[in-house]
Amino acid sequence: MEAALISARSAGVLTLSFNRPAKLNAFNFEIADGLIAALEAAEDDASVRAIVLRGNGRGFSAGQDLEVFLQLAASGERVDIAQHLRKTYNRVAGLLRRVEKPVIASLNGIAAGVGLSVALACDLRVAADDAELTLGFSKIGLIPDGGASFMLPLLAGLGRALELAWTSEKIGAAEAQRIGLVNRVVPAADLERETQALAERFTRISPAAVGLTKRAFNRAVMPNFERWLEEEAELQQAAADGGDVLEGIRAFVEKRIPAYAK
Repeated sequence: MEAALISARSAGVLTLSFNRPAKLNAFNFEIADGLIAALEAAEDDASVRAIVLRGNGRGFSAGQDLEVFLQLAASGERVDIAQHLRKTYNRVAGLLRRVEKPVIASLNGIAAGVGLSVALACDLRVAADDAELTLGFSKIGLIPDGGASFMLPLLAGLGRALELAWTSEKIGAAEAQRIGLVNRVVPAADLERETQALAERFTRISPAAVGLTKRAFNRAVMPNFERWLEEEAELQQAAADGGDVLEGIRAFVEKRIPAYAK
């Protein structure tokens, strides 16, 4: 069985590919743990000058694999989303901001849920012209997590961010670029080449200048990001404990409209 996260290097660029194409690269523990290990290793590896995140197959990532939560519910256990976030996406998002090297999300197909959260926590986003972005959390009774409740209003502005979060509207690459969620839109056939070229461009810049610039910007606009991730996890747990999330997940899996309690 192939690994769920594949690592490759070329010209100083570390490329991390999500590799569950049959599941549209829905995140499981193997992908999350692999990302954490790879980012921690890259942080102290001087040979890595830039990092690219991408998805194999038809999409970047459809988000969290919801089977994890359904299995917990079936066993009668409390769905402890806050603890899940602390072990997985809070660590991923914190590392994406902490690693003082350019991290680029290369967006093909769908980027949804926490898949979009991970992309938003990267430094830059290059999207194929047929890419689609959606949060989707509200559809299952949850709030945006993985740092998205911070990054989305930072990038798109509060009003548009609230609209996207509440409605779970799916937007195309051109609209995503217009509101500041992606930096570049390129033809789908050119996505890999264009992303690699951008990443290699950063390998020719002083690593000290690159790293300290990222540190300066982080401190200027998001000095409390990791603290906010913990607060976000607690708010997500409050949403999960409210009783709507299991109905939302079941309805999503069963492809029906959820019947939330009034």
